Amino acid sequence: MAKDTSRRLVVSTKDFEAGCIAMATKLPKWENKKKLKIYGIPKSGSIVAVELVRANPTLQVVYRPQEADCFVDDILDTGRTMKVYEERYGKKVYALYGKGEYKNCLYNVPATQWVEFPWESQEQTSKEHQDFVIRLVEELGENASREGLRDTPARFLKAWREMTSGYEMQLDEIRGLKPDTTLFRADTHGMVVVKDIEFYSLCEHHLLPFIGKVHVGYLPDKFSIGLSKIPRIVDMFAQRLQVQERLGQQICDRLDELLKPRGVGVIIEASHFCTMMRGIKKQNSAIITSHVKGYFKEDARTREEFLTLAGMNRPSH
Repeated sequence: MAKDTSRRLVVSTKDFEAGCIAMATKLPKWENKKKLKIYGIPKSGSIVAVELVRANPTLQVVYRPQEADCFVDDILDTGRTMKVYEERYGKKVYALYGKGEYKNCLYNVPATQWVEFPWESQEQTSKEHQDFVIRLVEELGENASREGLRDTPARFLKAWREMTSGYEMQLDEIRGLKPDTTLFRADTHGMVVVKDIEFYSLCEHHLLPFIGKVHVGYLPDKFSIGLSKIPRIVDMFAQRLQVQERLGQQICDRLDELLKPRGVGVIIEASHFCTMMRGIKKQNSAIITSHVKGYFKEDARTREEFLTLAGMNRPSH
């Protein structure tokens, strides 16, 4: 298997050749045919097709999709290309790698992982991403080569890597956050509340920001946690493509898993730029979501105490 470097999976030439040998053996079984005509989906699928034929001479490369028994590609990403080819030609698409749970591929990797093949490089990939930003700017009617926009593609990508850095974080990799050293024996059973934790995130529907505050409370059982660690957990999940409901649930679930408290609650108040800058364009609306477990869910007095300490029980005007 290729070298896994967290967010990037680096496929060496040796890995690629080994994968093609395995796939070349499986393809006839998948299609239930001894001899197959294969079409490599441009552009990287063409490289895969040639390597498959090298590994299994009973396969034949064709250069018109209508002549193929099936299609091959390097990776199934969003699945859009696969859908287009299968709906247009009525034949299956197979790939070396699939992001997620695809069955018609040799290897499956997490949906968030970037797969780098031997003919690619970080420098080349970065250039391709910058070219995409340039095309987007030009689609808007701008001159992407003018002085003010010349460095915008590189700045854009750098900013987005920073704003989505949560994908690279794991619970035990957050600075100082390891269960065996971060948790300490609780000598109190009183409620602990950390309120007004500022956060920013990106709406996965429109790729626009939503920003606000998170309020977290828990009732310790055996363990407590350093208070600075809770905002780091918030950042780990916020700095991704998100929806507010899932963000709150992920924070709540992870704290419950880590602390095993008698109860935990998470409230998020946020303003969404997708409703402020577009669509209904309401500037003063706020979205409030809550997620509770244990005593916070089962006991009304505990829940009321949490809401009061978090500042949610405000007098009405």
